Order: sequence, then structure tokens, then C-alpha cells
Amino acid sequence: MTFISFLRRSVVRFLRPDARNSLAIALLLSGHDRWPRPVDAWSERKVLVISPHADDEAIGCGGTVLKHVAEGAEVTVLHLTDGRNGCKRLQDPHLPPDERATLVAWVRQTREAEARAWAAGAGVRAVEFLGLSDSEVSASPQAVAGLKAVLERIQPDLIYVPAITDLLEDHWRANLLLDAALNAAPGAWQGRLLLRSYEVWSPLPANRVVDVSAEFERKLELLRLYKSQLADVDYCRAIEGLNAYRSTMLPRTAQGYAEAFLEASLPGWRAVLAGRH
Repeated sequence: MTFISFLRRSVVRFLRPDARNSLAIALLLSGHDRWPRPVDAWSERKVLVISPHADDEAIGCGGTVLKHVAEGAEVTVLHLTDGRNGCKRLQDPHLPPDERATLVAWVRQTREAEARAWAAGAGVRAVEFLGLSDSEVSASPQAVAGLKAVLERIQPDLIYVPAITDLLEDHWRANLLLDAALNAAPGAWQGRLLLRSYEVWSPLPANRVVDVSAEFERKLELLRLYKSQLADVDYCRAIEGLNAYRSTMLPRTAQGYAEAFLEASLPGWRAVLAGRH
């Protein structure tokens, strides 16, 4: 461990949790921020999108997925959890147990159906479900084995995963699970692997940007398939604002819509992951 790594870990350990992400990012920077580069090459043939909850893929990288599909890539979306907590009524402590059980079963079934409808509409090659409990993503032996099997079968050129700094627990823990699964599935394919972190609940320090102006209306149309989630949160309004803001990073500054990513090689992504803890 280098002195800088030791210092980073030591400082972050003693911070309040709500200050750790910002300082962790600051300590990782080796120089001033640079303008994100547009993604203008779509050579990846095998793309894996890791979505902790059904709708994350639609929100964070839905427009970019449409571009990959149009360029002939084989895109697989893997949903990690069953989404059982994706209903505000379940937060009611006075909800009778029998109604709670019925509602949980309905939410799980509905979110899977919505995810399948989104995948079919987006034209992705496959949609899969790891079946972990919502809010309980971890690098458990069962979860690692499940993700390892997907990685070995697909051997992706590019993986999309929520940002390590995302506020939602399942989102940044998805990175820990991915890291463990990659360690369990070594192979020559990892030498060409790129990873792009996407944003859902927290803006990230972007180094790549994708112009999704032409895809944006279709992105919103597909996002509206998640009716169960839009009943609680107006994600369409939120993502329209975020993608409009991200258009400031396009060559045609502040025109159209864009999705932003933090792209890294596998070693680079792991360096960021190490700095997060």
C-alpha cells in the first residue's frame, strides 16, 4: 500500500458518513477536472448493464442502451434485486401483515413484468434476474456465484453499473458484488473490459458523455413502462432535468439531452473502488 493510499484510508475512516463520498473523490483526483469526452465510437459487441432495481437501467443509461442496440451490440440487462420494497405503502408501519404480504408479492411480480416490457421495447438481447432481496445487495457467496455465471457466459466488452458514490445503498454495494464476481471469474476477456458508472440518485464526476438527444423521447416513453415506480416518484421529470443539464457537456453546449458516465478500465475502476472505503 502506498503512502497516499494509506493516508486516504485513514482520513476517510474517521469522517462522518455523510462527508465520505465527497472527500474520497477529492483524494482520488490527481489533477484538475477535465471536460468529459463524447462517446463517438460504438465498437463494443457484448454489453452488460447491471441494474440493482428494475428501472435503474432506464433512468441511468436508457438512451445509451438504445444507441448500443442500434449499433448492433448484444445487450444484456441483469437486475440484481426483486424490487420488493418499491412501493411507498410498504413504509406504513400500520399496514396489516396479510396486506403487506399481498402487496410485496404484487410489487415483485409487477416490477419483473415492467422490466421485461422495457427490455423488449429497448430491443436488448436478454433480461435476467438475480433475485436478491431489495435493499440487501451484498457480495454473498450466492450472489457472487450468480453474477459470476453471467459474466463467464457473456464475457462482456463493456459493463454499466451504478456509480460507487451513489446515495442508494444497493447501488454502491452493487460495485462490491461486481468486484467479487470479477475476481471469481478470471479470464483473458477482462483485459479488454471497460466499465462505465452511471448516475441515478447522485451526480457523478463524469469523464464521458453520450448525446442522447435523438433517443430522448424514446427513453421517456420506455421509462413510462415502469408505472408502479412512477406512481410514487416522477422519474420522467427528474431525468429530463438531469439529462438537459448534462447537455452542457456536449459540443453543442446546452442543446438537447445527454447521459454522463465515469468510464474506467478494470484497474482504474478498482482504484476508485478502493478509494471509496
